[in-house]
Amino acid sequence: MDRRYWQTLGIFLALVIGASPLRASVAAPPLRMAHIESLRYPLLEVDAQGKVSGGILKELGDRIAVQLGTQAQHISWSRRRAEPAVLSGDADIACYLSPQWSDQARDGLWTVAVLPQIERVVTATGKRLPETAPQDFKDLRIAIMLGYHYPSIQGLFDSREARAVEDTRVENLFRLVMTDRADALITSEAEIEGQFRQFPDQRARFKVGTQPFTVVDTQCLVSPKSHWSLDQFNTALRTLAARGEIERLAHRYGMSMR
Repeated sequence: MDRRYWQTLGIFLALVIGASPLRASVAAPPLRMAHIESLRYPLLEVDAQGKVSGGILKELGDRIAVQLGTQAQHISWSRRRAEPAVLSGDADIACYLSPQWSDQARDGLWTVAVLPQIERVVTATGKRLPETAPQDFKDLRIAIMLGYHYPSIQGLFDSREARAVEDTRVENLFRLVMTDRADALITSEAEIEGQFRQFPDQRARFKVGTQPFTVVDTQCLVSPKSHWSLDQFNTALRTLAARGEIERLAHRYGMSMR
């Protein structure tokens, strides 16, 4: 057989092999996204078997995975174990976190800001709604989560010009206001939206402040052992932000970007 035959056969085989399923062996691994199992709607939804089934963080992870050319694998961890899972390489990324909140990963690999956690003041409909100035809270009973500190009004609590009414559950903060054991509560937009989804009739019974009380720009923690680099994650997130996808997700789940 002449040289032309072997050249043609070589080209044909190269094309067949290049188009074959063997290429799947070099495909990118799934993006393993860690979630804190105690989070609930709108941040996360789980099915009856405890598997992540929805929520803004799942959709965000799915979109990041598309940008990286793979699919997301969503894994739930306890709050105590989520960050260590990322740092050890058992997960690639976890979002809606902040180095401000972290003792274990303060010096870890953190992405650009993604979603802000915005806390707002809530009162019963018809009651005076304090805004953000400390004097607005004077002589009021403010329901807050146990262990939370708000520097702008802590002085009022210390001097007893206002009183902190603490509880460990968000739904109890709303109950304190409904039963007139507190004048107002402070909690995040995500918690507010989750409360109103669980108890739709309460949406008309409360008034939510239009001015943010606190804002923390949350980020994603990236594993140093991930298949993808911090720069790749940042590029994916910037692309999603530039397209308006993150803002649209936030609005669809009752959250805002500021």
